[in-house]
This record gives sequence, C-alpha cells and structure tokens, in this order.
Amino acid sequence: MNAPRPDALAPTTRSALVPRSGRQLAILVLFAAIAAYLVLRTWGTQPQIMADEWYYSKLSRLQDLGASMLPSYLYLWIARGSNACGTRFYDCVHVANVLFMVASAPFIYGIARQVARPGVALALAVAATLAPLNLYTTYFMPETAYFLGFCILSWVALTRGHWHWTRWSLALGVVLGLLSLVKVHALFLIPPLVLFIAYARWAAGPRWLPSAVGAAALALGVAAALKFGIGWLLAGKDGLQLLGSFYQANANSAGNRSLASLLGPALVSARGHLMVLAVLVPLPLAVTLHSLLRLRGHAQAGKAELLQVWALLVLGATVCVTFLFTATLVNPGAPADEGLRLHMRYYNFVLPLLWLVAAATLDRPDAPAPAARPALRWAIAAVVAALLVLALAWLPAYAFNAVDGPDIFMFKPDGWRGRTIIALGLATLLLWALGKRLAARLFLLVVLPLNLLAGLSMSHKITLHNHIETTADRAGALVRARVPAAERGQLTVAGTDAVEIIRTQFHIDDANSQLMLVPDNAPIAEYEVPTHQKWLLVLRHHPLPATYKPVFANEEFSLYRLALPERRIGATDFSKPLAGIVTGAEGLSKEESFGRWSEGPRVVLHLATALPPRVRLRIRASSYADNADKPFTLRIGGASATFRVPNHPMKEILLTMDTDGAQRSIVIEVPHPVSPKEVDHTDDTRLLGIALGGIVVAEPLPESSP
Repeated sequence: MNAPRPDALAPTTRSALVPRSGRQLAILVLFAAIAAYLVLRTWGTQPQIMADEWYYSKLSRLQDLGASMLPSYLYLWIARGSNACGTRFYDCVHVANVLFMVASAPFIYGIARQVARPGVALALAVAATLAPLNLYTTYFMPETAYFLGFCILSWVALTRGHWHWTRWSLALGVVLGLLSLVKVHALFLIPPLVLFIAYARWAAGPRWLPSAVGAAALALGVAAALKFGIGWLLAGKDGLQLLGSFYQANANSAGNRSLASLLGPALVSARGHLMVLAVLVPLPLAVTLHSLLRLRGHAQAGKAELLQVWALLVLGATVCVTFLFTATLVNPGAPADEGLRLHMRYYNFVLPLLWLVAAATLDRPDAPAPAARPALRWAIAAVVAALLVLALAWLPAYAFNAVDGPDIFMFKPDGWRGRTIIALGLATLLLWALGKRLAARLFLLVVLPLNLLAGLSMSHKITLHNHIETTADRAGALVRARVPAAERGQLTVAGTDAVEIIRTQFHIDDANSQLMLVPDNAPIAEYEVPTHQKWLLVLRHHPLPATYKPVFANEEFSLYRLALPERRIGATDFSKPLAGIVTGAEGLSKEESFGRWSEGPRVVLHLATALPPRVRLRIRASSYADNADKPFTLRIGGASATFRVPNHPMKEILLTMDTDGAQRSIVIEVPHPVSPKEVDHTDDTRLLGIALGGIVVAEPLPESSP
C-alpha cells in the first residue's frame, strides 16, 4: 500500500493546533461570549418559519418518530430532549442550535490550519460563527446541526487523509451516515465524496485505484448501515425509508415532469445562483475554477488543492440540486415568484470553505509564473466579473428571503451596499488576474468583514422583530389557558391565513389539532362547522351560525365549545385498503399517503350497512385544479347536498342529511374532472377532481341536531 505524501495529507503538528494556556483561555472566552450573544438574541422569540418549525416541533416532540414524514430521525431524537424544558422548549431548541453553531468552529479552524497561519485560521473560525448562517439558530430547524455535521465531514476529509485508507473511509462513512439522519440532503454529498476520495487517493501516489474503489465502497457501505440501522432503532420499519414519505412524494412528482418543462426554470435559477456566488465569493470562485482548469500532476496536489477540489465538488453538486429542485416547483399552480426564489440554504453551509480557499493564497499565491498560461487567469476573472456586472441588472428581479438565503438578503445588488460589494469584488478579481497577493487581503480584510457586519446587523434586526407577539401567539396562549390539555387535540383552528393558523398550532402544541381555511371575512357555513371536534378557534372575523355561542371572543379571535354528541356508525381511511363502513368503491384511484383521488365524473361509495333516516357525514377532502372554485354534489338516494373544498390542505366538511333509511351507497359528483397532464404537463392522464382522505358516518342524537 502506498503511503500518502506528507505535503498533501499530513496533519499539522500538535503544537500548531493546541495554543498555550493563556491563549486557549482567551479563545474559550471569545467563543463563550459569541455563544452568549446568540442565545440572548434568540431567547424569548416567537416562531416564524411556518410550516417548517411546526412540523419539526410536532414530529420530534409530539408523536412517535416512526410517524415522521421526514427521515431526519437523529435530529428529531435530539430535539425531543427539549421536552425536558416544559413550556420553554422553544428556547431550549435555540440553545442547542447555538451549541451546534459554535461547536463547528474547532473543525473549521483545523481545516484552515492546513493552509493558513494560526491567527488567520482562528479569525475564519470566528467569522463562520458570526456569518449570516447563524440566523438559523433562531428557528426550530436542523440547519445548524447539519452545518456542524458538514464541518466534521470536511475536517475528516481534508485533515485525516494521512490515516490508512480503511480508517479514513470508515470515519467518512460514519459522519455521512449520521449526517443523513439530520437532513436527507446529505445524500446529495455522495457524488462529491466519491469523487474526492478518488482524487485524494490519486494525490497519494501511484497505484491508487484499488484503494480509491475500496475506500469509496467502504464509506458508502458504512453510511448506509448507519442510516438504516439507526433509523430502524429510532423509528422501527419506517426508519428503513430512504427519503421519507414527504420527499418521496416530491421526487415522484418531479419524476412526472418532462425534461423540457424543467429546462427553462432551471436555467433561470442557475443564473441567479451563479450571480449570487459571484457577489459573495468572487475571489474563491475564480481561484477554484483556475485550479480545476490547470493541469496538475501528483507533485502539485497539495493541501490547498485538496481544499479547492472538495469545495468545488460539494458546491457544484449542491448548487445543481438547488436549481433543479427550484425548477420542479415552477408549475401553473405555483406563485409567480417561486422559480425566482434563491434557496441558498441548500448550499450556503459550503461558503466558509470558500473563504479558506482565499486564505490559502495569502502565503502561497495561486498565481503561477508569468509565462504559465496567464490568459487562463484573465479569462476566468473576466467570466466571474461578467457575472458581477450582470448581478447589478438581473439579480434584483429575484425573490430575496432571509430564510432561503440570509447571506444575500442583507443587501440589494442595486442599492449602495450591493454596488460597493460588487465594486470591491471586481477589484479583487483584477488584482488576482495580475497575480497580486493583495487580492486575498482585500477579500479577507475588507469584503468578507463588510458582508459579516451587514449580516450581523440584518440578523440582529430580524431577531428583535421576532420577539413581537402577533394574533397567532395570543390565540395560542388563550387556548393553552382555556382548553384542558387532554382536549387540545380535539380543536380546530379556522382562519384565512394558513401561516397564521399553523403559528397558532405551534403554541397550542398538540399534534392532533386541525387546520381549517376560510375565505377572507367569509362566514363559516353550517356544513363547515367541525362539530366532530370539541373546540373551534376562529381567527379574525368569520361568524358562525347564530346557534353557536363563543366562550371567549374579542376583535382578534373567538373560541367555541362544540358539544354535539352523535352515535358513530363507522369510518374508513382511504389511504389504506377499503375497510370499515366503505366496503367498495367506483371512480376511485389507488390508495396514496393522503388517501385516494377520484378518477372520472363521479365517485360511488358502497357501504357495509344501510344509512339511518338521519345521517351525519364527516368527510376529509381536498380538490384538484379549478375544482376548488366549483361545488361538488353529494347524493344519497333522492337527497342531495353541495359543498366546496380547497386544493390544499385537506378540509373536513360536515353534512347532515335525511334519507329513506334503506340507502347503502353515497355518490359524489365531480364538477370538472381534469388530468395532471393537461394542468401540470406531467405524464399522469387520470381525470382527477376530489381527493378523499377519510369518511366518518354517524347518527346525530336528537338533542344534538342543529
């Protein structure tokens, strides 16, 4: 077996990594102060990112891990520990986020020491904790835990290569496997990791191929064993899913899109992300591209080259996934700006590595001798500079969002701060093209600090604003004060704004609370009242029929106690094989995770028993395409009723009807059956109309009849 070359893979010495006691204490105090600031900044904030924060809270704290639609079982298991904090669980999650963020600093420092002096390495480790990325410490999301895991993976890849290849690849597999249980997006790191392993083994010397193949196979095998093994231990058989039900459904939907329909949106998204990278990291981008395009042999593949290759491979893979994902969101039913959203959080964890690429040129300028292909250098500088100039005109048209991309949200390219950063970026490119070390100093000492200061200012303002209570926060507090804990799962929150409703559910803190959407200022019709529930919380102004009296009401919301007893006859869950009250059906497609779609102009449900003379139906449903704007008709013999349901989410409707006491079927007429091929340009030719999630058949008791 060939020994790795010392200059390419050897670790820094212990004296370089371990500071003296006084300096060590000062560094600990520094990072403790950063952690304290981040904790104090987030303490007492209100939830903001709905529905993400509600889903992560519910999936981790309020239900079994096996029921999670996301395969982030390790993160959910860790987050479940916040239950020990009681009603302050949200603040405890913030503390954990801060610890994840600050814990990444030693690994960034260790990587930086491969290519930079101790002072520079420490400064960059501090910069990483103060970067706009730390805005994610404010939210109940796994981003900071994922950032820590990626830093550990990068540290193993870039600093432990002197280990025997079996030990090295084993460590890489362990970290990758655990990381995939924090966010499934870690699976997108597999291609760059395999390519990097091959490059690192090639850099170690001749006869590298057998060890490269063995290392890649071992790393992937260990990662798979951990992902599925720990997933099974934490979530049972559901933990054996690769993507989880949520991402699998998205993958299936994307798979139905034609390549031609994705190409245009993908190019628009790719253009935006390339301009963003040119604005944020112009010099590292140019240096990395230059390294890629220059032909190098084993002798030139040192620590800086390993860093550049790893950063480029990971950035390339994650950016490609980002703009392809964005393209799948662009369809006729999506908001107009969906394709212009800059989903940077799928790759902005790589940016600190690009800072290290710039730092590597301080003591070892990347510029070759003047005779060594200067034209390539100028050509790369010109391409990146062109992206910077185009950003002035084109980037303002994209949708900026602090959560999607905190790194770029801090300034607008057409504002004074954006113009300043772009001008400085152009200056660094010119100096780099001329082979001047001043380029790296300008980027690290001026451009990067300006970005960090702007990011800190932005995140500080955002977190201050997040302390402000809203109607949703006050409504949730009312429910916790008025509704017994055992009955909060039998409560429906009704309103116009889905985000406001979900934020209220976050405070109610019960996984079984329900959501109900109502048109703006519209009354709630009799059939829409969820009387199968014990409680109804109505946000804003949506009056109920006069027979319903609130137990509390103000200008913002009202709370109703719904006590309508009934005798349940039977129920059916349409996401499973037909059983219960419905024994057969016509016009229904196959079962899916949510239930079943109608297929054709009508659905006929065949029942196990005859319906009583007076029957109450509770149907959970949603509609497809323009059926949301049209009434559905339900018939039982000669009796009929109409209702409407939205496209998303599923809504529970209540229908009370009189029958002849002998009917054993229910018919639902679809106003406009239409295929996804016609609406969304997919390959699905089924004529869809209504999605049925479940049905409950009951007999209203005489004293409970409205």
